[in-house]
Amino acid sequence: MRKSLLFVLLTLPGFALAQVSPTCDQARDLDKYQLLRRLSLDLRGKVPTYEEYAALDTQATVTPATVQSWLSSDDFRIAMRRYHEELFWPNVSNVALNGTNAQLTLLATPAAYAISSTGKRRQFRGANDVNTALGLQCGDFEQTQFTAGFVPATAGIRTSVVNGVTVKQEGWRMVTPYWSTTPVKVCAFDAMETASVTVAGKVIECNTVEGDARVECGCGPNLRFCYGPTAAVRTVIENAMREQLNLMVDRVSTGGQPYTELVTSRTAPVNGPLVFWKRYLAPHLTYSRIVALPDPAEPLANADFADATWRQADRGSALHAGVLTTPAYLLRFQTNRGRANRFRIDFECESFVPPSQLETPAQGCSDSSGDLTQRCTCRYCHRQLEPMAAGWGQFSEAGTTLMGDLTLFPRTKANCVNSGSTFCNRFYVTDDSADNPGALLPYQYANAAHPDITAALTAGPKGRVNTIVADGTFARCAVKRTWAYFMKRDMRLVGVDVDEAATLQALTTGFQSNGYRLPWLVEQIVSQPGYRRVR
Repeated sequence: MRKSLLFVLLTLPGFALAQVSPTCDQARDLDKYQLLRRLSLDLRGKVPTYEEYAALDTQATVTPATVQSWLSSDDFRIAMRRYHEELFWPNVSNVALNGTNAQLTLLATPAAYAISSTGKRRQFRGANDVNTALGLQCGDFEQTQFTAGFVPATAGIRTSVVNGVTVKQEGWRMVTPYWSTTPVKVCAFDAMETASVTVAGKVIECNTVEGDARVECGCGPNLRFCYGPTAAVRTVIENAMREQLNLMVDRVSTGGQPYTELVTSRTAPVNGPLVFWKRYLAPHLTYSRIVALPDPAEPLANADFADATWRQADRGSALHAGVLTTPAYLLRFQTNRGRANRFRIDFECESFVPPSQLETPAQGCSDSSGDLTQRCTCRYCHRQLEPMAAGWGQFSEAGTTLMGDLTLFPRTKANCVNSGSTFCNRFYVTDDSADNPGALLPYQYANAAHPDITAALTAGPKGRVNTIVADGTFARCAVKRTWAYFMKRDMRLVGVDVDEAATLQALTTGFQSNGYRLPWLVEQIVSQPGYRRVR
């Protein structure tokens, strides 16, 4: 039976209840056992063992060697994951990765999978709600006759008249899906394995928006163009996105990399679910949801969805900036302004505060301009925010796509002006009365009047990162945030008691000169007299 903590403490030599101060408001040094407990909880997320308490009996205090060993432990790695998750909020489980055009659902009769989209149902069978004695959508019989690509042959398709409309019903066939080794029943039209079709000399991939318009296109080989059951597919992908970010945190906590790598690295760990998603599933999108097309320069090898091995991959573009351009970050903060604002909070320790008084046009501003850097009252924040947001301007909002393909994303698209196209409305200035109609939205104000926006678009988020690393903002903010996490209070830098400015400067300088090593910084903070006293 485990000994209670109280029993352990009472039986330790030299420990006495009389050592505890009679009131909580009297500042005093922690005794060595209390210090051991605080360090263990903060650095390892757990209380010390009985043996660790007992080993402290012959020591004056917790040794630096003990602290250093804990800073290199797997427990510290997990503790730093928790700390950074508080910064990044990486849970993307509420993000809809796909629309119905790429979603398989299980029918009641027959017990087979079919694409959810009513458009595809109508395209395949002549009506979007086929319901006959044979079954729902497809019939409850095995389809055995096919042409190339497992396209159901006419001879094996049955017809019925439903509400005056002649509908086709194919049967089902057994398919081993990419998410499982167990074969499942799938309606034969939905299970077609055609990878691409050629129309007027143009090759159209079946897992694209254009492919959805083709009756020859189903879910592809092993259903790899369609999302299966949520728990088996979407949840696995979302968990991989979160783990990718955490693995990048691991590199700068116990992995020996400088903390700057967290926001500058061009490489990122990838596993089977992430690569499979980006290669096969993400292109099968709808413009009303997220857009996560692979970048032409992004290396995407053929990957097994079940491959859980993590490998480092160069993401193919110098615009990438550590965790700031990972799917978890881009999908958690879906607007460029949101991404920039979160970055400013996390790595510059700054938050936007609105002015105390409203402005009027008499003060040299506009009350209606679409350019928020000129809008009354708004302009004070947006003169900083808009150039920062432009750093993410080449990454799709509500998505992860790096819009470097000028064929797909030209910087100006004249035919989008006054267009009702879903694509145009998603990515371009369509209103002819707006500033710069026809421009790709992030480039709407990339002109001579806004050179900082133009520069930020070219540099990407790494441009801002390089600036704050060079001027010391990054290091100072890292010190202040880490201090607050372990001290459970902010540094005293403003107000009546301003006595820690010198400490901030010393820790910042030391952090920089010690290669931005996060364990070094944490060790310095937990060695401070303030950490080792009752607050």
